[in-house]
Amino acid sequence: MISTLAGSVGGPGPARRVALPDPCGLAVAAGNLYVADRGSVRKVSGAGFLTTPAGTGAFGLLGDGGPAVRATVGTCGVAMDHAGNLVIADGGRIRVVAARTGTFYGQVMTAAHIYTVAGGGTANPGDGGPATSAELGPADVRVDGIGNLVIADVSGERIRVVAERTGTFYGQAMTAGDIYTVAGTGTTGFSGDGGPATSAEFFTPIGLALDTAGNVVIADEQNYRIRVVAVTTGTFYGQAMTAGDIYTVAGKGGQRFTGDGGPATAAQLDQPGAVKVDGAGNVVIGDGHNFRVRVVAARTGTFYGVAMTVGDIYTVAGNGTARYSGDGGPASHAQLDDPRAVAEDAAGNVVFADDFTDSIRVVAAATGRFYGVAMTVGDIYTVAGTGKFGFGGDGGPATKAKFSLPFGVTVDGAGNLVIADSRNNRVRVVAASAGTFYDVAMTAGNIYTVAGNGTLGFTGDGGLATASSVDFPAGTSVDQAGNLLIADTGHQRIRVVADHTGTFYGQAMTIGHIYTVAGTGNEGFGGNGGPATQAFFRNPLAVTVDHAGNVLISDTDNNSVRVVAVKTGTFYGRAMTAGDIYTVVGNGSMGYFGDGGPATQAELFNPAGVALNKTGGFVIADTGNHRIRAVSG
Repeated sequence: MISTLAGSVGGPGPARRVALPDPCGLAVAAGNLYVADRGSVRKVSGAGFLTTPAGTGAFGLLGDGGPAVRATVGTCGVAMDHAGNLVIADGGRIRVVAARTGTFYGQVMTAAHIYTVAGGGTANPGDGGPATSAELGPADVRVDGIGNLVIADVSGERIRVVAERTGTFYGQAMTAGDIYTVAGTGTTGFSGDGGPATSAEFFTPIGLALDTAGNVVIADEQNYRIRVVAVTTGTFYGQAMTAGDIYTVAGKGGQRFTGDGGPATAAQLDQPGAVKVDGAGNVVIGDGHNFRVRVVAARTGTFYGVAMTVGDIYTVAGNGTARYSGDGGPASHAQLDDPRAVAEDAAGNVVFADDFTDSIRVVAAATGRFYGVAMTVGDIYTVAGTGKFGFGGDGGPATKAKFSLPFGVTVDGAGNLVIADSRNNRVRVVAASAGTFYDVAMTAGNIYTVAGNGTLGFTGDGGLATASSVDFPAGTSVDQAGNLLIADTGHQRIRVVADHTGTFYGQAMTIGHIYTVAGTGNEGFGGNGGPATQAFFRNPLAVTVDHAGNVLISDTDNNSVRVVAVKTGTFYGRAMTAGDIYTVVGNGSMGYFGDGGPATQAELFNPAGVALNKTGGFVIADTGNHRIRAVSG
């Protein structure tokens, strides 16, 4: 029988101690920082404390009309409107979390509840009609000076507006609550510069900003340009512009890094997915695959410690290499990894989501204390997330070692800490005492590799584990004989490093050598009721040993938990044969279903972990459902 025990997205707590799975959007309001973290929206206070006002961490569009903290969301675009409501670009909709009870966007709303205000309909594109009847693919959303919602409709290759009230905006007569296209034809391409914005073509308009003149600034990502729709006639970013027309202000096309210190229109960008206009009117760009944050100067002056000329482009953070480094030093010397969202806080600091390092970082505009961190002007700091990775330190103190996605951890019978250092393609051990473990001589407190040589490929079965290759080892466990079990996820196998010479799992094994005990290396689902070494898996992320000595496996992308029987008998209510494999949880479908019923009929959503309880059963980290579920013994 299966049931749910717990579920949470992490926090509340200090922002620098809470992992952010996928930070990809930012907004700043009332001294707080709001982070769109895919399946949730996180709030970081000025003191650096993190809470989650919307979302459970699961993707979806459930929960309208109810508490936002119980809703499923899938956002990267987030904004605050003039009433303090949280506005979310969520899948095919724009949704609002009400700051207080009242009427907003024509709907009666309850404080802290969530509602759809645009999208979710079937009208394509739905222009001129109710916003809730239109089809949308919103990547970002902003609120203009009037209170209208400006939307980057990335799947429609358009910029669209939901009118907050009836009037004329962006050169069009609009009715309150209806939706209108203000830029883009709906076709993919690049055209239209210097002419009407409604005749222009885009290629993934993924980011939006509004400048102090009300102009709409667009990150046209796959055209490698930043473009502007002028709302009034005048000179902006060094160019004469006509109201309603569209212009490129940065990028000439082509996927490269060029142009720093010269005209922004002659520079090249590489997937500029984020854009922001700072308090001085400069355009701040998250130049994603150039691993930099860059600025187009709105006027001549010194900004972020750099002397700038109007219309020219400059790097203010990042040295162009994709890593994570530099905290506490000059931002221009730091390493970034895909800065995907940018914002400016009330102090003028540049805040950005460093996507692939799962962190939020700040370039300080002034010396002071921000988000609980003491900062120096021009330097860079992490304010949320952890972010550090790499490989180093083997043979020395574990506190000085580097890891790259340490995905799984366990403690063996000797008290040693065993770590699945997944992206380094190794299994490593921190010794609890001096001795020889897994055929490696160790010193207390030091760290050692016991399996994997750091390279991909499948090699080494029957030989020394340290000379073998493992591929994203995600989970580890230790059996009753002291052998180390590894979920060799990328190889679709469960492997064993023998702690001593003997016969285990039907195989003769030598101390310190590695062997496959389940899986053929082929990705798929198969083998139930037969030998485990002939089974197929789909990314087995975790492994453990139950009270009877059977091997329990989280077959993650098959949405199931499977068992390799170590002896013939009845386990989990079914007869099993030694060495064969069986599914004990999951019907193979992805979803959330089955609590209170047979575990084999339940639905799971990418179960990533499994552990024993004291009653003869086990618990599952049902990751995609953001729940902990229990199976009785």
